[in-house]
Amino acid sequence: MKKKRINRKNKDIGFISSNGICIDGDILMNCEREHNSGSFLWFQILLTFVATICTAFMAVSFLDMEIYKTTIIYYSAMLSLVFGLMKSSHKIIKFSALGVMILHVIYLVSRISTIKYGLFVVIDRYLSRANQPNSTLGVQLSGISTIDYPYLASNFFVLFITLVCLGAAAACLYRIDFPLLFIITFPVFELGMYWGWEPSMWTVIGLFICWVTVLALHIINHTTNKAGRKNTFAVHERKRTFYFTSEKQKACFYNVFMKFTAILSSLVLVVIMLFSAITGFTRPESFAKYRHDISTAVSNFSLTDLRNAFSDYDGGFDLFGIKTVGGTNGGVLGKTAGISFNGSTALKVVTPKFSNTLYLRGYVAGVYNDNSWTPVDVNGNEDTFSDDFEQGKIWVQDLDYDLIQRKYADLTPAQISVSVLGASKKFVYAPYASLYSSDGNSDDKKMRPTTESYVKLSSTKYSLYYFDPSLIEERLEALPEAIATEVPALSVNKDRGVDAYSEFVHQKYMDVSKSDELDKAYKEILNEYLGVDIYHKGDWTYEEISTAIKNYFSDNFTYTLEPGVTPKGEDFIDYFLGTQKEGYCSYFATAGAELLRMFGYPSRYVEGYVVLNSQLGEPEDDSTYEVSVKDKCAHAWAEVFIDNAGWYPAEFTPGYDNDNPNLTQQEKDPKEVTTTKNTESKPTTTTQNGGQGGTTSVVTKKPANSSKASTTKKTNFASNGHGAGVMSDAGKTSVSSRITENNSDHGSFAGIFITLGGLLLIGFGIVVHRDIKVKKMRSELSNGDNRSRTVAVYRYMLKYLKLIGIADSRNITDLQLCDRLTEKCQEMQINDFSHMIKYIGELAVKAEMSNSVISDEELETALSYFEIVKDKIVLPKLSGAKLLNAKFVYCLY
Repeated sequence: MKKKRINRKNKDIGFISSNGICIDGDILMNCEREHNSGSFLWFQILLTFVATICTAFMAVSFLDMEIYKTTIIYYSAMLSLVFGLMKSSHKIIKFSALGVMILHVIYLVSRISTIKYGLFVVIDRYLSRANQPNSTLGVQLSGISTIDYPYLASNFFVLFITLVCLGAAAACLYRIDFPLLFIITFPVFELGMYWGWEPSMWTVIGLFICWVTVLALHIINHTTNKAGRKNTFAVHERKRTFYFTSEKQKACFYNVFMKFTAILSSLVLVVIMLFSAITGFTRPESFAKYRHDISTAVSNFSLTDLRNAFSDYDGGFDLFGIKTVGGTNGGVLGKTAGISFNGSTALKVVTPKFSNTLYLRGYVAGVYNDNSWTPVDVNGNEDTFSDDFEQGKIWVQDLDYDLIQRKYADLTPAQISVSVLGASKKFVYAPYASLYSSDGNSDDKKMRPTTESYVKLSSTKYSLYYFDPSLIEERLEALPEAIATEVPALSVNKDRGVDAYSEFVHQKYMDVSKSDELDKAYKEILNEYLGVDIYHKGDWTYEEISTAIKNYFSDNFTYTLEPGVTPKGEDFIDYFLGTQKEGYCSYFATAGAELLRMFGYPSRYVEGYVVLNSQLGEPEDDSTYEVSVKDKCAHAWAEVFIDNAGWYPAEFTPGYDNDNPNLTQQEKDPKEVTTTKNTESKPTTTTQNGGQGGTTSVVTKKPANSSKASTTKKTNFASNGHGAGVMSDAGKTSVSSRITENNSDHGSFAGIFITLGGLLLIGFGIVVHRDIKVKKMRSELSNGDNRSRTVAVYRYMLKYLKLIGIADSRNITDLQLCDRLTEKCQEMQINDFSHMIKYIGELAVKAEMSNSVISDEELETALSYFEIVKDKIVLPKLSGAKLLNAKFVYCLY
């Protein structure tokens, strides 16, 4: 008779054949000696530790600097152990490990500022060793002593180790996953090999062993699990192959296999190294050529280029919660606690030589409301000038260029070429007195003006003609009012448009914010800087008014990049002038524009970039200069309208008189790389470390023509090159001094002290937990009726026997279990007590499963046998770690 084929299915509950037979037990492994799975977790922890510490020390070997090795070893070991113990089946161990992890996370959060600068140090050292210039984040280190570098880098490596260990634990502990482990660790290896740097050999061997071991385990784990099945019991239908059935059985096998794989992979690596040493084998030249080609491509492609390819900064991005200026904040004020710079290139400018500071105007706004500046809204009825300008073949934004050209026909305009890189792509950045209507582009790439205010950008590359105001200053005593006189009429349309536009400006750019503090500032300037009680515009020149406002700010306010957030419900101007008394350029530009209006001058708010003439460096062949305008050159200022002259910059920010306090001396003058020696400090001089081996001195002084001679000026901000300002007399502390305070013998190991303190608290909790558990056990054994006490004796006897390996996890009856435990006692040559185990088991079944009464004599016998099992069988076999485990984990002693 033909045999009927039996259909089989794999189920989560086990293997079920078509006749209904279910096999849900384990297929035991018959070995010469019995293996257990208890130590598999410790092998996994060891594997996690080796992968973490090898990755960390490999990264350190690529930096060419000292890192606190004790910190790396401690955190690698501590975190590997914590992640491993969080997998424990014992709640007390699991929650203790979780408590340590929470303390560690709290420590990381508390050190986020130091970790941030540690990241800057690591990137700077890496790029310096790779000979890659213009490190994007290295500029953040100006003002920080190189003595602090190891401390900062070590703090960053605490976070780095945490992340690596988390990935390694996921790949080695919580699942066997070779791709994950490789993704976590290999990039660090490649970071050095990319440049041809050889890491420490022991780290390579350690990582190689981890990779091979986890890969082998991953392959076995994959083949012993059916896709989509929770259980691991499977019978291959065709090959009739029996696979491992449970995690425990696999762990028994993995214990042996992991040791074998680690030893074998070590031998293979040693053989390869010996072969290379004996034969003199070297890598083919094609590898070196390939690396060179990649290196060249990377050298020519900066991080700025990458960011520009995907985003428009439009004010930058948030880095560690601090606003990073990328060109413009869009007139929004007081929303962030401070600003910082990331060293990115905002603009590339090619221009002839110019004198003084070149202001590149971008965002323009004239309406202050709700703590922000917005452009003036022009409706059709108010626009009585655009048509006249258009007929004259210029835009309203060309006004100042046209007026200068008409007055000084013999002047030759200069030409500037601009490439917009990291700056906002919404605005054209151009010098004052520029001819916007002739930008060198056409069609859809031609820039588009708004009716008023800023010009919209259509192409990231453009060129403009402009007049250098310094050429006019050589002929005149004052600027811009002298330009406004005797402008010849070359075009009726233009003149009519100029008059109409001037009337429009006086209507739209004279509104003053209602502010008590602004009124107080206005009166103080009148009384103490102009010496009058009542102001008459005709009695003072614009130059005298602007100087008085500038002196008022210099004498009473401090420049800083971290002024703090304007509180909710507070007006920005009121809070700045009355309470805050410190801020950066946007603060002074806002208040300055409002004060100019109070003195009768139309003004507005501008954001863009400033370029010092000292930044020009060496000229090109055609006597033009190419300047990389960094984000440090981002600036905000006020601008004033002078009739028949147009709009001109009005600078009120302390430290910006033909200077930029955010630039280092080398950045201000690339032609001269000098180191300013530290000298005895003077009252008006602030000297600081310039970062990479130099110092920057910024001298702030009161303008010579200030009429307030008796005022003692506050010491102003001295730039440290990365926005974490160094100030005095204002309660501010420099980054370097904060690091110096933290970088002590104790501060270097603060995280270790915190963790150890947490461990002590957890240890105290474990002791209390043990005391509670022991009291509970004694209560269950001594209180209650005979039936419940008998069952308690049985349950605790099983726990005690499990301490010495006398246990069975199969799904069997209690009587069968007692027989199995008796057999194990005989295997371990504990013959004299086996009858006691069986007696307690049978009595417990009687108490639980029947209505029979448990007599006092029976209970007393069970208790006496229990004490013998506890003290005579189990306790003598416990020593060292096992005894501690019995006391504080199982809480049985």
